Amino acid sequence: MALVTIASLPKVAGKVDYIIVGGGPSGYVVAEQLSRNPHVTVTLLEAGNDYENDKNVNTPGWSPMNPDKAWFYYSQPDPNLDGLTPNVAQGKGLGGGTAINALGYCRGSSSVFDEWAEISSNAGLAWDSLLEDFEATSHYTYQPADYDQLVNETVFGDGPLEVTRSSFLTGLEIPFTNALKSILNLSEVSSVDGTGIGVDLSLGTIRSSNRTRSYARNTFGWLMGDRPNVKVLTNSWVTRISFELGTTTATGVLYTNTLTNKTTSLEAGEVILAGGAINTPKLLMQSGVGPADVLRGLDVEVVANIPQIGQNLWDHHYSYIEFEVTDDIYTWWQITTNITEISLASEQYTQQNGSGPLGSNNGEAYGALRLPDSVFDGIDGTHYTSLSSDRPHVLYEFSTVPFRQPAPNVSIAAAWVALVQPEASGYLTINSSSYLDAPLVHSNYYGSAADKAAVAFAYKQLRAILESEFIQPYRVGEVWPGSNVTTNDQIWAAIQQSAASFHHPMGTVALGTVVDARWRIKGLRGIRVVDSSTFPYMTTCHPQASVYAVAHRAARDIVRDDKIKVSWGRE
Repeated sequence: MALVTIASLPKVAGKVDYIIVGGGPSGYVVAEQLSRNPHVTVTLLEAGNDYENDKNVNTPGWSPMNPDKAWFYYSQPDPNLDGLTPNVAQGKGLGGGTAINALGYCRGSSSVFDEWAEISSNAGLAWDSLLEDFEATSHYTYQPADYDQLVNETVFGDGPLEVTRSSFLTGLEIPFTNALKSILNLSEVSSVDGTGIGVDLSLGTIRSSNRTRSYARNTFGWLMGDRPNVKVLTNSWVTRISFELGTTTATGVLYTNTLTNKTTSLEAGEVILAGGAINTPKLLMQSGVGPADVLRGLDVEVVANIPQIGQNLWDHHYSYIEFEVTDDIYTWWQITTNITEISLASEQYTQQNGSGPLGSNNGEAYGALRLPDSVFDGIDGTHYTSLSSDRPHVLYEFSTVPFRQPAPNVSIAAAWVALVQPEASGYLTINSSSYLDAPLVHSNYYGSAADKAAVAFAYKQLRAILESEFIQPYRVGEVWPGSNVTTNDQIWAAIQQSAASFHHPMGTVALGTVVDARWRIKGLRGIRVVDSSTFPYMTTCHPQASVYAVAHRAARDIVRDDKIKVSWGRE
């Protein structure tokens, strides 16, 4: 038996009303709302650091340069990808994924939220209700630019998150969207007003005044920055949820300071998990909440047998095509290899109020569409054909950042196709009781016959779009997979080898199955979950906007349920 000394025991830090685990968008929104009452004490714990003054975070054009600010998780060898293990990295640090993402802001198809409301029995998640929360968390600022874009400004409010359009185009956005409109018969839409199908030049979470990143840390974090009743602790990795002995009532957490390795025990009236769809189920399982057979096999004491935790893992998976482009298309290769371009871009951004390529996200234009029913002929099931008519099956997008490494020493653009709401889900589990060990993520790319048919058809269609008259003037030739790849088997191999994640995991602690309408884990007391793990299934575009809005709705529900008096007028 190991000798237990006083020094080895965790420090006891007292008790607060709410502990929030995770400093991403959900955690920040909930913390800001609850701490509006000066008599409510809130502690937000984040395992990562604070990058508020990091230029690589604040400069939109550098967002791909932040891999050090992430949890580097990988899929387990995926049989659908011939054993490949794509990464599913997640944001780590204050702001979470919003500190390192590609800044895309959209909301997608309204029917998704209506169905979430039905599944969860929470009417506030229906589109017409949740629109209040989208408005409460964001505002739109017009950005003058030399191109036209359809934006429905009426569906924004005065929330702290700033949304605007790009101030700089790479030169491929207009040809790409024109090709999508013409070849696929799509209209331009504004995907913030409940519309899911069409072409959108995209919006981004960027401050228009100086073209810096607008994210959870410098919006909701700043709102509560001077409140003495809220503490935000970085480098504080929550290692276990504490439960009252012999019960299913959460009483607090243990967390370890990653700089000193000291462990602290903190008690709370309620623990709110906001770590995301990978870290939240991992923490629950390592704390004894999850599938009992798995936990017992790892010598984890079972607090509650909830087999669904870790199941229902959804993500936006995609496969890409890369092609060389002409010099008049602005690419990542130019800004990272050409000294003149590097100097010019830096000067424009630092001396001309955030202008130039560093003040915008790179090539976020996209099109979302339904595939012909004939694509699914001969396949059992009706998943795709029975989806609500406002929901797309696939999404086409591009960037002038090369995906395949090592990248060739030329200007490259990458275009890709993603399944929007795939039929097959994955799952995650743990293989260790240690918080230091990563979970086992089984992504299940293209995991059904219908998913395979959809991505194969769309990949070929995307290739035809890139060979069209709209793109030809800017296209030198296909770099990946190459023009010699033509047979169905070769194309499927290219889809497998280029498969990657949008880093949009959802669903692993889902509303309706694990979480009830009031954000509580069924069968447990003193614990709620408010993050993308609660989403029953995929949004039809980038989920950032939905994470903010759903967290705001959850905070309103908690304020009402817990009878907290706050300084805002809605209950």
